[in-house]
Amino acid sequence: MVEDERLVKKRKRNMKLYSFYRTFAQDVIFVYAIKILFLTTVNGVQPSDIVFSVSMYALFMVILQIPATILIQKIGYRKSAFISNLFNMIYVAILMFSTNVIHLCIAEFTSAVTFALKDVAEPSLLNVSIPKTEKKGKIYSKIAGKGQANYYFFDAITAVLTGFTYAINPYLPMILSIIISAFACIISLLFEEIEDEEEKQEKVQLKGYMKDLKESFGFILKSKRLRSLMIYSGITWGFMCLMGEYRGTILTDIGTASQIFGIITAIFGIVSAVASKKQVQFHNIFKNHSLCIIAISCSIVMVLSGVIVMLQPPVWLSIIVLVLLGMVGKSDMAMSQVLVNRYLGNFASKEIISKIYAANSIIKNFIRMVIGVSGSILLASTTSANAMFIGGIVFLVASIAILIYMKPRVGLKPEEYSKQEIGTETVK
Repeated sequence: MVEDERLVKKRKRNMKLYSFYRTFAQDVIFVYAIKILFLTTVNGVQPSDIVFSVSMYALFMVILQIPATILIQKIGYRKSAFISNLFNMIYVAILMFSTNVIHLCIAEFTSAVTFALKDVAEPSLLNVSIPKTEKKGKIYSKIAGKGQANYYFFDAITAVLTGFTYAINPYLPMILSIIISAFACIISLLFEEIEDEEEKQEKVQLKGYMKDLKESFGFILKSKRLRSLMIYSGITWGFMCLMGEYRGTILTDIGTASQIFGIITAIFGIVSAVASKKQVQFHNIFKNHSLCIIAISCSIVMVLSGVIVMLQPPVWLSIIVLVLLGMVGKSDMAMSQVLVNRYLGNFASKEIISKIYAANSIIKNFIRMVIGVSGSILLASTTSANAMFIGGIVFLVASIAILIYMKPRVGLKPEEYSKQEIGTETVK
């Protein structure tokens, strides 16, 4: 009885702390708004090297996912969360002194360690902290959603501050980022490790993880629906990330001030937050055409972003158009990731859903790596505006091709799928 009371207290403590923790720990703060500007103007790094290193991040995520999962099972969620924030601090510190592509790749490897741990340990920590009730899913969504909303709001505020602190001293935003990650480290130590019988059983079955993952890939290869969705996810995610990198280099090339960088990042953060919440309404309006509209819309945004700079209008006009187009692209990006995960979960039984998401992460990051490396080679041989335009054209063609492939395989009624395509439980 006393043990049960202690467990209840631990659960309540974790649930109450989680949203506050994620406000500071979901991602790095102060860095992204001026990352490209800092690396190119302060450290003298080539834009193509930055794009290449980010694509290596995707490869590192593929390689590290299984080892990270094994480590998490061995040391627990609380310690894993602490270590992930520690690596976040190391990532920013390495970034501060990176002057070539090798340094950047080392930094991105460190970042990959961070999120290979963070993306599994933190949601799992919340999941096991919520009692097993019929409303567990709603409770999880409410707590996790609050944490994400808090992060976007905090990130928007700090993004504006980033531009102004950068103008004072380029290293100041980096130092502030390390301080925030250190604060997240301290908060993570306040969590309680919760281990029930089910968790213990999962650790006992750790040796079967590789076998289960192999079996899930076998299922995916047989499922045309899942295969289509994962290829779509990889292509759209890869080009959306590439577009973000290209946009940063374009803004740097046309002489955008650091303060403007911060404001733009804040705007994009707010747009992403709103789009994430509105994806349900978007799906209700466009139904099975949702992914098609997102892919075509985003690829056209990428093409137009290149065209506007190629036409060489006044700098202020280029910035305004790039921001407006970027808002559409960020909305597409935010909704795409939520909707793809939703569709992947349709028809999936609870026994295989986690394996489907793990396989999707591996496939998505592998495709992103291929697109990123190709984009880096392209950027090294032409201007950022030309690279954006050419990349957009390729994105548009690839989108049309995958959408044609998906048409007879995705968005069908349950009775139209074969038994190989669906599991035993429908996720609505």
